[in-house]
Amino acid sequence: MKKAVVKRDARSRRAAAKKEARRWIAGIVILAFALFYFFPILYMILSGFKTEADAAVPAILFHPTLVTWQKVLADVSMINYLKNTIFHVLLGTGICLVIGIPATYALVFAKFKKEGRGESLYNWFVTTILLPPVAVLIPLYITFKELNLNHTRGGLLFLYVGFHLPLCIWLLYSFFKDVPEEVVEAARIDGCTNRQLIMRIIIPLTKTGIMTAGLLVAVFIWNEFFLGYNLTTNATATLPVYMARFGQQQGQFIAQLSASASISCIPPMIFGWISQKSLIKGLTAGAVKG
Repeated sequence: MKKAVVKRDARSRRAAAKKEARRWIAGIVILAFALFYFFPILYMILSGFKTEADAAVPAILFHPTLVTWQKVLADVSMINYLKNTIFHVLLGTGICLVIGIPATYALVFAKFKKEGRGESLYNWFVTTILLPPVAVLIPLYITFKELNLNHTRGGLLFLYVGFHLPLCIWLLYSFFKDVPEEVVEAARIDGCTNRQLIMRIIIPLTKTGIMTAGLLVAVFIWNEFFLGYNLTTNATATLPVYMARFGQQQGQFIAQLSASASISCIPPMIFGWISQKSLIKGLTAGAVKG
């Protein structure tokens, strides 16, 4: 009997040891892949602290300096591009949410005369996401040129809201559908208006989804390049456009390019890292329904 117990304990220890070894191996493999994919970003950030002479030679060990960052931050044109980007991200995301929240509320909870009208409108919004910007570039270019919109921030902001509003509604729709209709009906019986319903019930119950939608819209606007490159001037272009024009305007200054790219990449990375729990929760909410 004792031998059987000893053998069973030995098997349990071996199984636990194998499980622990597999866990360590899996962790090391995942860490190796993470370092492999993150290394270019790390090298880019490090190159921003090099001189141009040091940046020309690939190396990890070097004497860091802030001279390159001082040059980049002293560049008036670069700061102007950054201001334009922040302007579009803040206003574009805000307008998308201000319009998208009541629009999604109407699609989900409004009483249409024709049954299924709300879902049909929602499907129409979703299909507009599939429209590639290149398909409408020529008419947009002509319109911008004739109305002189390429010299104003408002023209590009209008396009960003139009292109990203369907994305915002698509993300919010599943969260609003998870709100029990009984709650909405009870609030209406108590005399709540649509505005009060949105402000006091819908927004508190779907704040995770709203944060997720706002985050993704902000990241999409921050990284948008195609429309900004083709429909703006140097005075109204955004940071991704500055990165593309950097080599044309100033030549191949690797250290300055790395510092500028770090400014472009670090803010969304930090924001995504801080809000990753809300983002994951928002994207997976409603994925499994009973």
